[in-house]
Amino acid sequence: MTAAKTVAALHDLSGVGRCALTVAIPVISAMGAQVIPAPTAVLSAHTAFPDFVGLDLTDYLEKCLEKWCEMGLSFDCIYTGYMATVRQEEIARRFFDAQPGAVKVVDPVLGDDGVMYRALPKDMPQAMRRLCRGADVITPNLTEAALLTGGICESAAPDALPGTKTDSRTYTAAELENLLTELMELGPKTALITGVPLEGAHVNAWMGGDGRMHAVDYVPVPASFPGTGDLFASVLTGALMRDMDFEAAVRLATAYVRQTMLHTVECGTEPVYGVQLEQTLPSLLQPIPKEALSE
Repeated sequence: MTAAKTVAALHDLSGVGRCALTVAIPVISAMGAQVIPAPTAVLSAHTAFPDFVGLDLTDYLEKCLEKWCEMGLSFDCIYTGYMATVRQEEIARRFFDAQPGAVKVVDPVLGDDGVMYRALPKDMPQAMRRLCRGADVITPNLTEAALLTGGICESAAPDALPGTKTDSRTYTAAELENLLTELMELGPKTALITGVPLEGAHVNAWMGGDGRMHAVDYVPVPASFPGTGDLFASVLTGALMRDMDFEAAVRLATAYVRQTMLHTVECGTEPVYGVQLEQTLPSLLQPIPKEALSE
């Protein structure tokens, strides 16, 4: 028997609405790794709700990570999500440097549907680019990929952003490959974009050290829920901690998100509260097929 691997999770903690830590902790725990949370902010409800109260935990985050390093702790993975301030990105980058043996998974939480999240400072995309430089894996959606590569004006007000790389058109394979190449130029070892409408399919696509585009297709669910990006990245992180091959990890994350979205549609709950992951977690406990393991 071996001890559980450890994942330091730098995300916000939102009370109402499943996202960030309330997704990462149960998912990664169900997959056999220990989640050690370092909250970046505490919110009464996630930011898709029209009204909420929040507490910026930048000072706490810095002291927490410094204390962990003083304790001599080492982590198998550092998994970052929502950063409330540019200074938090700087703190996270120092933590990356202090943990050279950890797998770094960066979910660059910046926006969705062509809109940058209203609570973020306008220079956050630039900060996230710096954090991506030290990542093993980054998992932006199309809006975040555009923000990271300059496809959306960082100084623009967070309103509708027409004419950007995140419009509703279908992408060609060449366009998607070019976008992945731009992301790889930021410095991560692997760049993965979620939720891309490609010609003839919807895909989660990635590029690694081989410089080639890879993709897993899926049948889209006719519904939208906050937190599904967090869900995907959390399953992917859990799968990597189970030593799964990267493509197998993407396939598992893709299938689980779709399964959970379909289940939530059947439950008929208000979309803003997120997906009913509590009732689908058992599927993540299944044994890993031998062919899915990395050699």
